[in-house]
Amino acid sequence: MENCEIPYHIDFSPLKDVRAERIVLQLPDGLKQYAACLSGKIQELTDASVFIDGDSSFGACDLHWPRLAYILRADVIVHIGHTPYPPSLAHEGVEPGGRPRIIYLQARSRHKPPRRLLDEVIGKMREEGWKNIVLTATSQHTHLLREIRDVLVRSGVEAIIPPSKPPYFEEGQVIGCDYHLARRFDADAFLIVAGGVFHALGLYLSTFKPLLQLDPYRGELIDRTREFEKFYGARLYKVSQAMNAKSWGVVVGLKTGQYRPWLVDKLVKLIESRGGTHHVYVMEHVDEQRLRTIDSPIIDAWVITSCPRIPLDDLHRYEKPVLTPGEARMALQGSLEPYLFPW
Repeated sequence: MENCEIPYHIDFSPLKDVRAERIVLQLPDGLKQYAACLSGKIQELTDASVFIDGDSSFGACDLHWPRLAYILRADVIVHIGHTPYPPSLAHEGVEPGGRPRIIYLQARSRHKPPRRLLDEVIGKMREEGWKNIVLTATSQHTHLLREIRDVLVRSGVEAIIPPSKPPYFEEGQVIGCDYHLARRFDADAFLIVAGGVFHALGLYLSTFKPLLQLDPYRGELIDRTREFEKFYGARLYKVSQAMNAKSWGVVVGLKTGQYRPWLVDKLVKLIESRGGTHHVYVMEHVDEQRLRTIDSPIIDAWVITSCPRIPLDDLHRYEKPVLTPGEARMALQGSLEPYLFPW
């Protein structure tokens, strides 16, 4: 790993006793630029042939293992950057043969938020009169939460870190389609340590509490509350548009952790019970271009059962309603309350 500067700490010790002929290294897009360095380290430790998965991997729900096992004949997949995906959220179907061993390695970001941002959190809480706050993070930042909590507590703030749920959730961890460990707390406000917008938005839609985002990459503290209140209003408008839908397009995810037949069955039965019709599409990846390719004048609304990021991030401006499963249930039941996210 000479001349390889990686802004993440990765513990490779789980690989020391691995015996394999073919290993696939899998990384989220934000880490792919370090793939050559990381694959060299893995080869040193295991003496295996290492292949780098160049396709996008959006999380532990997107492991690509069937084609890596049956075409490439991989023995092991080393997946860096995410914890295992909770099996309660998906069904991977019948496994036709040997699934490769999957080893998850955490990537701990070296971006440490400056103290001034924590002072801003304290000042914001005093300004708003908030007494307590729940601390959350995406997987690469969970190691920062205890230090943040200690600083806040010393300043008189009650700071709560949701408990872990090994091996799927570390302390305070949220993933884009599951916020249940955080929303069990009825706090005055929530804070999330994360880059981007998606995880922060999901946390707000799960709690409807004031939300602060600490972005360690940009070195900013952002109050997302007003922005997300407006987004919530836009989602309710999409749901209301879909209440008159007679024909639904139901997208079934084929990524390894995004196939949810139980959810598809419930939605189909609900559509039929309301006198509607449905057309089921199976897809690995959905974006605006692909949706326009398969869209039809006879379809009034879409529901995506694979990933809530697609309706919220990628297709929220689409001219037809494109809903999460929870939103589709709201539309089919003819109610805007309570808001159901994401399932």
